[in-house]
Amino acid sequence: MNRPRKLGKRRRRLYWTFGFLAVAIIVGITIGILLHRSSRPSTYRPGEKIEGITSKLSLNIPEEAPTPRFSDVTSQAGIDFRHFIGPRSSQLPEDMGSGAAWGDYDNDGDEDLFLVSSGGALTLSPEQRAPCVLYENKGDGTFRRNNDFPGLRIIGMGAAWGDYDSDGWLDLVVTGYNSLILYRNHGGTFTEDPNFSAPPGFWAGASWGDFDNDRDLDLYVCGYVRYKEARGELPKVSRQYGREVPYTLNPSSYEPEKNLLFRNNGDGTFREVAFDLGVDNPKGRSLSALWHDFNDDGWLDLYIANDISDNVLYLNKNGKFKDISHAAWVADYRGAMGLAAGDWNGDGDDDLFVTHWIAQENALYDSLFTEAARRKTGPAAAKEAFSPLRFMDAADMVGLGQVALHRIGWGTEFADLDADGWLDLLVANGSTFETEDVSPRLRPQRPFLFWNRQGKTFHNLAPLNAALNQPHVGRGLAVSDYDCDGHLDFVIVNHGEGVQLFRGVVPPAQKGVGSGNWVILKLRSRSGSNKELNGRGEGARLIAYVKGRRLRRCVGGASYLSQSSRRVHFGLGPAQRIDSLEVRWPGGGQDIYTNLQANKYWELTEGEPAPRPLTLSSDTTADAKMDERQRVTAFWQNQRAAVHAMKVEKDIHKAIHLFKKALTYDPNHEDSLYYLVQALVTKGDLQEGIETLEKLTRINPSSHRGYKQVGFLRARNAETSADLLAAEKSLDRALAINPEETGVLLLLGEIDLIQGELEKADQRFAWVCRSNPRSVAGFYLRGYIAWKSGDRASARSFLSRAIQAKKQEKKPKGSTSEGDVRLKMHTEVTLFPLFFKNLDDKTGNLDKTFKALDEHLKKMPPAAALFEKSGSKTFY
Repeated sequence: MNRPRKLGKRRRRLYWTFGFLAVAIIVGITIGILLHRSSRPSTYRPGEKIEGITSKLSLNIPEEAPTPRFSDVTSQAGIDFRHFIGPRSSQLPEDMGSGAAWGDYDNDGDEDLFLVSSGGALTLSPEQRAPCVLYENKGDGTFRRNNDFPGLRIIGMGAAWGDYDSDGWLDLVVTGYNSLILYRNHGGTFTEDPNFSAPPGFWAGASWGDFDNDRDLDLYVCGYVRYKEARGELPKVSRQYGREVPYTLNPSSYEPEKNLLFRNNGDGTFREVAFDLGVDNPKGRSLSALWHDFNDDGWLDLYIANDISDNVLYLNKNGKFKDISHAAWVADYRGAMGLAAGDWNGDGDDDLFVTHWIAQENALYDSLFTEAARRKTGPAAAKEAFSPLRFMDAADMVGLGQVALHRIGWGTEFADLDADGWLDLLVANGSTFETEDVSPRLRPQRPFLFWNRQGKTFHNLAPLNAALNQPHVGRGLAVSDYDCDGHLDFVIVNHGEGVQLFRGVVPPAQKGVGSGNWVILKLRSRSGSNKELNGRGEGARLIAYVKGRRLRRCVGGASYLSQSSRRVHFGLGPAQRIDSLEVRWPGGGQDIYTNLQANKYWELTEGEPAPRPLTLSSDTTADAKMDERQRVTAFWQNQRAAVHAMKVEKDIHKAIHLFKKALTYDPNHEDSLYYLVQALVTKGDLQEGIETLEKLTRINPSSHRGYKQVGFLRARNAETSADLLAAEKSLDRALAINPEETGVLLLLGEIDLIQGELEKADQRFAWVCRSNPRSVAGFYLRGYIAWKSGDRASARSFLSRAIQAKKQEKKPKGSTSEGDVRLKMHTEVTLFPLFFKNLDDKTGNLDKTFKALDEHLKKMPPAAALFEKSGSKTFY
C-alpha cells in the first residue's frame, strides 16, 4: 500500500498564503456589498409608507410646496345631485356632459349653484331622466334645492349665469342635446323666456360677454356635432387618433355643428348674428368659448376650443372680428375641451390654457404680447403698443405637458388656491373610453391640482390630498368662495355619479411661500341702455399693485360647460393690503382705488372712488379672534342694517343675509332669529322659517312667540290632519306659557273650525272676544258659526261688532312702526285675513259675507289655499 507523500514545508506555506488571501478577498467583497447596500435607500413597495417617498420627493414636488387643504364637504353641504340615471347606450351626447355654474341668483350675498344633469341614456323618456338642480346657498355652509325652479330633464351639457335684461337679477342659459333654454329671473323666481328661440342642435358651452361694448350682455353658444342617433345601420367601430372606439362615440363620425352668437337688442331680446360677423366657426366641433381681451384694447376677443378641429381665435376690432388663429400660433388640431385664461407668470399679459384628449398633452399658450410690445416701443409705452398677438406653447417647459399624456382633461380654471399671489391651475380629468363590463362604464381618472412655483414651473399636488386624489370621470369644474371665508372652493361634476364640493382652507401662517392673505372684490358696473348700476363687471380687467408686484385678473372665464364665480380673488401672500388697484370697466371707464386692506370682501362701484367693505364672511375662526366688545359691536351693526333693509329699503334678500351675518356674532340672539324668520317667510322660505323658529324654542323653551309662530306657520301650510295636529301642539305649548294671550286662542279656534268642531271653536272665540273687544276675527268668526247654525240675528250682531272693531284698528305711522306697542297689541294673527280685511258699513248681506268662507272650509285643507289666494306673505 502506497503512503501519500508529505508536503514540503515550503509548499505548505504557499498553500496557507493563497488560502488566507482568498478568504480575505471574500470577506472584503462581502463587507463592500453590505456597505453599499446600507448606503442605498430602501426599496419602496406599493402601499408602504416611507417619509419622503410617499409624499413629495417621489412626486418631484419642491419641499416648499404647500400641502393642499381641501375637504370633500358634498354631503355635509346638503348636495345630493344625481348626474345620470341608468346604464349608458354608448352614444356621444350621453358622455360629454355636464357642467356647473356659480352665481348669486337671489341677491342675498352668497353664491348659489346650478348643476346640469346629463339625464340618462338617449333611450329614456324625459320623465325618466335625472333633473337639473338649482341649489340655494343658505349662508351657513349648506345648500338646499330650489324646488320652485322649473323642472328640467334634458340630456344636458352646460349652463351660464348672465343678467341679459339688466334688471340686477342673474338670468340663466342652459345647453344640451337638442336643448338651448333661456330662463329669466324675476326677483328670485324663474320662467322660460318665450321670446328666445334656438334651432335644434347639439349645444355645448355657452358664454356671456359684451362684445360690442353697448353695456348689455351678448351670448355665444358652441355647436358640437350634427349627431345622428344610432338606429342599427351605422358601423359598430371607428378609429379615433389611432384607437378603435364605437362609431357613435367618435365625434369625427359626424359633421360639425355651427356656432351661434346672439346679439342683445337692449330690450331683453336677441338677434342671431354669428354668420354675419364671421364667427359661426362652421368647420369646428366646438365645446368651449372664452370671451377675453387678450390684447388690452378694451374689446373682448373670442377663443373657441374645437374637438378634432382647428381651434380658433377671433380678434375683436371695434365689434368686428378677424380670424388670427394661425397668425397667433394657437390653431392646434387637437381634441380641445376646456379653457382658462390668466397671467400665470406675472409678465403683464394673459395666457391661455387648453385641456386636451389622451396622448395629446394639455397646452399652455404663453402670450408674447407684452414682451413684443416692450421690444418694439420700450417699457414706458408697452401698455399702449398693440403689437400682433403671438403665443408659444410652454406646457412641456413648465411641467404641464407630459404629465397629462395619459389623461383626458375637461374643466379647468386658474385660481390662486394657496393665496401666495401666483395663479395655480385646476383640471378635471375623466376618460371617454369604456370599461369591458356588460354595461360599460367610462373609465375614471384622477384630477390635477397644479401649484404655481412663482411663475417658473407647475407641480401636481393632488396626490398629497386624500380627498382630491380619487379617480372619477370628471367633466365640469367651477371655482367660488361659496362660504364667504376668503378661501377658494371648487366643484367637480363627475359623470355617472354626482358632484364633489371641495372646501378650501388656507391657514394664516401656512408653511411655504405664501401666508394666505387675500382680497375678494365684488364689482358693480353700469349696464343697459340707462346705464344703471346693475352689472357685475363682466369683462372688466383689474390690475393690483402689491409690494411692488403687479397682479392681473379679469372678470370672466369658460372652464368646460361651467362658470366660476365672477367675484375677483387676489392672493396677497404676506402682504397686508393692496396698495393700488386699477379697474378698467367694460365700455371704457377706469377707476383707481388705494389701500384695500387684506382678508376682506370689498364692493367696487363704477364711477365711485371709494370702495365699500362688505360683511360677507361667515368664517367662525376669523370671528373667534374678536374680543367681546368687538363681537357685540359687529352684531349690532349687522342687526340694525338688517332691520333697515327689511323695513325701510324693503330689500328682503339683503335683510336675510345681514340677519344671518349678525347671528354669526351672537347665534342665540332671540330677536335676530325672530326677525330672520319674518324675512324668510316674506321671501317664501317657509320651511327654513319653521326650522329657525324651532331653533329659537330650543334656545328658550319659554318663548311664547316662538311656539305661537311655529303653530301659525304649520297651520297655515297644513296639507294633512297630522300637520294641523302638529300646529295645535305648538299652540297649546304657547298657551301654557301665557294663558292670557288671546291670539293663540284665536288660532286654536280657527283650527277647530277647519276640523268642523264648531262648538269648541265658538267657545274659544267667545273667550277671545271677552278679553279683546277689538278682535275683528273673533267677532267675524262667531258670526259665521251663528250663521252656519241658522241663528241669523246673532250672526248679524256679531258681524256688526266685527265692523265696529275694524273701524277702531290702528293704522301704522311712519315707515317701520318699530316700537309701536299699541299697534302690536291690536294686530291679530289669523289664518283667514282675506274674509274680513275689507269689512265696512256696506257689508250687510249675511249670505254673501259668510258663504265664501263656508265654501273654503268644505275643502281640506282650506287655510293654506285661502292664504295663498289672498296674495299675502305677511308674517305676524
